Amino acid sequence: MKRRTFLQLTGMITASAWLSGCRQGNERLIPYLVPPDEGVTPGRAEYYASSCRSCPAGCGILVRVSEGRAKKIEGNPLHPVNRGKLCARGQSALQELYHPDRVTRPLRRTGPRGSGKFTGISWEEGLSLLTSDLAGLLRHGTGDRLALITPELRGTLAELTAGFMRSFGSSRRLAFELLSPDWLSEANRRGYGLADLPWYDIAETRYLLSFGADFVESHLSPVQYGNAFGRMRQGRNTVRGHFTYVGGRMSLTGASADRWLPARPGSEGVLALGMARLILAESLFDRDALAANGVQAEQLLRRLDGYQLPRVAELTGLPRHVVAEVAREFAATRPSLAMAGESVAFQSNGRESVRAVQLLNLLAGNLNRPGGVYPSTGPVNGGAGSLAELLSLIGDMDSGRIRTALIYGNPVHSVPPSTGFRQALRKVPFIVSFSPILDDTALEADLVLPDHAALESWGDVVPLAGARREVVGLMQPVVAPLHDTRPFPEVLMAVARGLGGGPAAAFPYQSWPEMLKGSTARRMGLPADENFEGVWAGLLQRGGMFETGSGPTETYRPVFGPEPPQPAPPRFAGATGDYPLHLQVYPSTAFHDGRGAALPWLQQLPDPLTTVVWGSWVEINPRTAAGLGIRQGDLVEVTSPRGSLRVPAVIYPGIRPDMVAIPLGQGHRGMGRYAQGRGVNPLELVELLREGEEPLPAWNATRVRVTRVSGRGELVTAGHPEGSYRSDLVGI
Repeated sequence: MKRRTFLQLTGMITASAWLSGCRQGNERLIPYLVPPDEGVTPGRAEYYASSCRSCPAGCGILVRVSEGRAKKIEGNPLHPVNRGKLCARGQSALQELYHPDRVTRPLRRTGPRGSGKFTGISWEEGLSLLTSDLAGLLRHGTGDRLALITPELRGTLAELTAGFMRSFGSSRRLAFELLSPDWLSEANRRGYGLADLPWYDIAETRYLLSFGADFVESHLSPVQYGNAFGRMRQGRNTVRGHFTYVGGRMSLTGASADRWLPARPGSEGVLALGMARLILAESLFDRDALAANGVQAEQLLRRLDGYQLPRVAELTGLPRHVVAEVAREFAATRPSLAMAGESVAFQSNGRESVRAVQLLNLLAGNLNRPGGVYPSTGPVNGGAGSLAELLSLIGDMDSGRIRTALIYGNPVHSVPPSTGFRQALRKVPFIVSFSPILDDTALEADLVLPDHAALESWGDVVPLAGARREVVGLMQPVVAPLHDTRPFPEVLMAVARGLGGGPAAAFPYQSWPEMLKGSTARRMGLPADENFEGVWAGLLQRGGMFETGSGPTETYRPVFGPEPPQPAPPRFAGATGDYPLHLQVYPSTAFHDGRGAALPWLQQLPDPLTTVVWGSWVEINPRTAAGLGIRQGDLVEVTSPRGSLRVPAVIYPGIRPDMVAIPLGQGHRGMGRYAQGRGVNPLELVELLREGEEPLPAWNATRVRVTRVSGRGELVTAGHPEGSYRSDLVGI
């Protein structure tokens, strides 16, 4: 018997016995049991630098490859964002590569939309179908009836998609992210004069005050800021920074704080202005900072006369002596730092509340100083579309003005149903998805042209935030493609070449890697000639382009003007009598907005505060639960003006009695065997609010009621006998 045959048989017998005994399902992600003998050196590992795209933070990674397979992902110690650290989402990208439900070839729909009935076709046929459809738009002079919908893109891919749409004369290119921090860049523009995202020097601050900024798990750059938080706490001899957290729900970040202020939802801006008024009234502000920025303390104090402590305490539900104590601590401890996060921003008065928090940094002299807040450098905003632009596109789809929609991403799951997105999308005659798995959006498509997995792809990743100097991470393939898939940018370029004329002229490059290399050379001010090859090889080996030096020269210069921020009283969808509880939806620690739900490692990752795995839950305060007759694990119905969902209850003391909270990320109709039908999508409860004609991204401004259904909520936790694995849930 040949050695190779013997090893194959031995491996299959051993693996079969192990699988039948443990009933584990993750082993199916391994592409083959025994690597081929030819062309590999058993046991020898090589490391490839690349970049993570599991979330917008853009960390650098090192991928260990052995015997032709990617084995492990670690953080790149040279990358300035994550400095060798990496979260679970980044490490689990291996399972995207080896997922058993990946789309392995192009698919054409053969059944009703949403049915999941497709037939496999060749790439030649798939590209022909797409090219023919787009050629018809150009032939009839209706190129503006083409829409391209993606998540927020930055770097060369943003450049490519913009050029593709310009060649059709279409402005309907929407890059929408539910959790995009465009609210923060807009607040910076109005408060600091720069429409950027800030860089917080958490490591060097001595007093951190977070208004719902959950930087440990989701806000901007969690690996970067989680690492910095550790240095703030333990990285300086004799100095342990103090941390106060403001928010109605205690998150993982809030659980790390020294003090928790559970303010009423929508009252955070009032709290910040009350603190600002006390700092001014007691002359605790930084006089030099105000003078340097042309702000008159006496005038500002008069403008804040309505924010005296008794009123602030009444509106926030916090004791006045606690508000005063925190304000004095924040102003007296230098350096200090105030941050605003999503739970504040996604209220009806979120924009002005964020500006109110920013005012505290001005008063304490925290701008452009160590331990404070600086402008970041680099293209941090990839042109994310606003909610108004999303609704405009939905209106165009609903009225029949869109003929073809190209979709890269999963907006059917991540766009709130109250916008009418799914219903409008179904009126588009031709939908193309580029998803590597049959997610909720791909199920609605007429044609699926599957993208490579991230570890098979070229690309560049411009981090959302987390660095003061320009950072551009590079992605390179670490393994050969496992299936008959093609990169999304290569497909657009191939279609453009097939169409000829304007689309072909928009892309002088012969391939996506060539365009990527040319774009990188331009960033560095170098010609993309043969002399650049050595530079390019060095950048790939390092993992990207990281500037060195002392940082940007731009500084924040406050432009608050004579009128300070004025948060309006918060508005909520749903009458208090019918819907007595505030609903907070928050990004899952494991799945973010849902993009990681297909991966069983993340499904099995216990939530750090509730230990729930493989599902959704609603967090209810013990006092509220007792009044409703609800116990741990009961099945309850959560109802809003939009509809209702059934979900198990978690009795959670870290939440206000007038609130409940449900994590985002679950509730997929598609997304493969590990995500399909798992949990609920709380966006189905969220109502759409408007301020006049302007829609508001007020995802946390909906009221609900909760009623007990039964004691069979099927809550699975890490301590549950089946918590480490649910074979019945996976279907093996």
